[in-house]
Formats: sequence, C-alpha cells, structure tokens
Amino acid sequence: MRVFLHISLIFIVLQASGQRIITAGSAITETVCALGECAKIVASDRTSLYPAEIQKLPSIGYRTSINAEGIISLKPTLFIVEADYVKPEVIEQIKSAGIPVLAIERSYSLEGTKSLIQKVAGALNRTTEGVGLIAKIENELSEAKKISARATTPPRVLCVFNRDKAALSIAGTNTFAEILKYVGALPAVTGVEGYKPLSTETLITSRADFLLLFESGMQALGGVDGVLTIPGVQQLPAGKKKQVIAMEGILLSNFGPRLGEAAKELATQLYAHKP
Repeated sequence: MRVFLHISLIFIVLQASGQRIITAGSAITETVCALGECAKIVASDRTSLYPAEIQKLPSIGYRTSINAEGIISLKPTLFIVEADYVKPEVIEQIKSAGIPVLAIERSYSLEGTKSLIQKVAGALNRTTEGVGLIAKIENELSEAKKISARATTPPRVLCVFNRDKAALSIAGTNTFAEILKYVGALPAVTGVEGYKPLSTETLITSRADFLLLFESGMQALGGVDGVLTIPGVQQLPAGKKKQVIAMEGILLSNFGPRLGEAAKELATQLYAHKP
C-alpha cells in the first residue's frame, strides 16, 4: 500500500513555525539536504549516512524495525518516506497522530530522480532550488556522456554486490546497475531482475571488461587483489587488465541529487585510458 498526501496540506503544516522533518530512505534524506533544509531534519533511518551530519541525529531504525511510537515522540511536522519502506500500519498510526506523511516511489532512473526532487521541493516550498538541482544533474550527465564518447566500443560492465566474501550477487535491472546507461556502458549479464547469486560459470561467460563494486564490498573481498582471486575473474578481460572499479555505495546506488556526480566519476574511471 502506498500512502500519498496532497501537497496543499503539506504546505499548510510547513508554514507553521518550528518545522521538524523526519526522513526514511537515504535518497530522500540526501534530497532534503541538497535543497537546503538539512538543519530541519530531527531524525532519520539507518540507511541515511550522507551527508555525514545526519549520522549524529537520532535513528528511527530500519524498515520493519521502524515503529510509529518512536516517530510520534519526536513531534515531527512532516514524515517523508520511501514508498513501501515502512509497514502500512505504521504509516496509518503516524497519520492518525496528525502528522503529515509524504511517501515517494523509489526509481533507478533520471526521471525517477527528477520526480523525487520535484516532490520533496514542492513539499518544502523549495521549488526554485529543485529546478536548479535538476539542472545541475542534467549538466553533469551531459559531461559524463562526453567522457564516454572517447570509446569506440561500449565496455561490458559486470555490477557486483556483496557484503562479505561468501555471497556475491549480480546487480541487474532496478538496481544501481541502471547507472550504466548514463555512461555509455553495457551490462555484461542481461536478463537479471534485482539481485541474483553470481556463479563462476556466469562470471566467466559474462566476458566483462570491468567489474563494478561498492567500496565496502571490495574491502570485504580484500581489495583489488582479493577480487582478482575470485574463481573465474582471471579469465575475464577485467581480470587480465585488473580493471576493477569501486565506488562509494551510497553515491552509486542512491539515484538522488548526486546522480550526475556518480555518472561522471564512473565515466572517468571507465574511459580513463581511452584515446
């Protein structure tokens, strides 16, 4: 169940003094801050790690551990949450306490990012800032496209997600792997929705030119040298040329205000040695 609130009602609440915002979902938190309202956030969820000052605030927990009582006790004037992130009954309890709720769909696309920014900007009466933020992202994506034009053949990139050494997964559609389309790259494995366990056979047949991981994931594997010891990696162009890219997980996966920045960074690493 998705919960939506008319923007007009949100405006009425936010015009009152003592604005207090609680966010749930790192992309939402980052967007509020990028629009200049970070100081009005009084609490956020466990995934909200950027900007760093958010980590000093009270945490409302993570997904199923989030309860209405903890949120209500902080007396927020607005709760902005990723759609389907919190249990429907929790949302209903929060609304019953008279707290406006704005639930926003998560989408791994430029259009989804623009929609997120527009909705948050509208709710916070920061429409002008929202327009500027979207323009910045579009300019950065244009710069990433220019960088990718250096290559005559699009590189094949295998996006890998892991938390430890034991379980590696392919990142497919509706994951951070969607960023490849903004840097002129191709997914080395197609037909994967979400995340799927990565087998040695799939790894070898991917013929990946590059491996793309979160920095935290590569650290768990022991750095680049550790990644190169994964069975099958040395048989890939990526392994033979040691073409392993690691990026900050939140930057790579949020598809929020730093989408353009993420694309530029990835494009720069992919095409650094292209003529």
